[in-house]
Amino acid sequence: MKMLKDVLKNIAIMILAIMMVGCNNKSAETQYAKNKEKIKIGAIQYVEHISLDNALKGFEDGLREEGLDVEIDKVNLQGDLALTTTMPKKYEGEEYFLVYAISTPVAQGVKQALPNKNIVFAAVTDPIKSGIVKSKDEIKNITGVTDAVSSKEQLVSFLEYFPDVKTIGTIYSTSESNSEVQIKELEESCKELGLSLKVVGINNINDIGQAISSMKDEIDAYYAITDNTVASSIPVISETLIKNKIPSLSAEEGQVEKGLLMSEGVNYYEHGKQAASLAVRLLKGEDITKISVEENKQKSKKINQETAKKLGVEIK
Repeated sequence: MKMLKDVLKNIAIMILAIMMVGCNNKSAETQYAKNKEKIKIGAIQYVEHISLDNALKGFEDGLREEGLDVEIDKVNLQGDLALTTTMPKKYEGEEYFLVYAISTPVAQGVKQALPNKNIVFAAVTDPIKSGIVKSKDEIKNITGVTDAVSSKEQLVSFLEYFPDVKTIGTIYSTSESNSEVQIKELEESCKELGLSLKVVGINNINDIGQAISSMKDEIDAYYAITDNTVASSIPVISETLIKNKIPSLSAEEGQVEKGLLMSEGVNYYEHGKQAASLAVRLLKGEDITKISVEENKQKSKKINQETAKKLGVEIK
């Protein structure tokens, strides 16, 4: 009888230990929420350009506005795709509460590298087609905010200023799945509006100068998608466009600050703050599986008046 009791006691201890392991991460989250200790968060940015920079700044400010004592350990991959699955390993320790993944390539890599870590993403165009989530409501350990915008809506507004435009040009990186999604959507928009589309794919940043030069005599306007590789070289593109008196439209305002003409798209600072609001919900103890992927909530109209002046146009 005593032997049976000992066996049952050992089984009970083993079950309790397994349950404790399973709840360890959640307990840590509750402890952070209760004590408001300094919270360590990993943040990975794919490449340095104004839009992703703003998405990081907005995220940091959004957390601090909640009165949280946050330490963000930041890494910029400088566009090195191979690092998207290796660099996240530095954040797999328990001291990191979650990882903030900025851009589609980073979100894909972090998801693969850290299957047991909570992840919040931003600057991702289509998380479903990119394989990051199965659906916006079917969440395991990764959620976030999408930055998709309607190119058709933007083009309709753009054509009010430039009704004679017949052919749109765009450049995209063939290594970014988020860009391929946008190109397909742009093709459909142009078709519906009776516009021709000239598309040039590039392999790396060094191809951009040649790409814009090859299309400048064939297009009436340029549309910039939210492509990370291309966005980092917008000053090169805008210089060629201005020299050839070609107006431009961007899916987000950061590229307008760097020389393109106008945008009615994503404000990445506010986009980052929206991602921070999801992280705050996690910090307060909410289960990540209950936090659905959100669409970008705030768009803004921005015009580069200096570029407008050089083009000889007036836009308000």
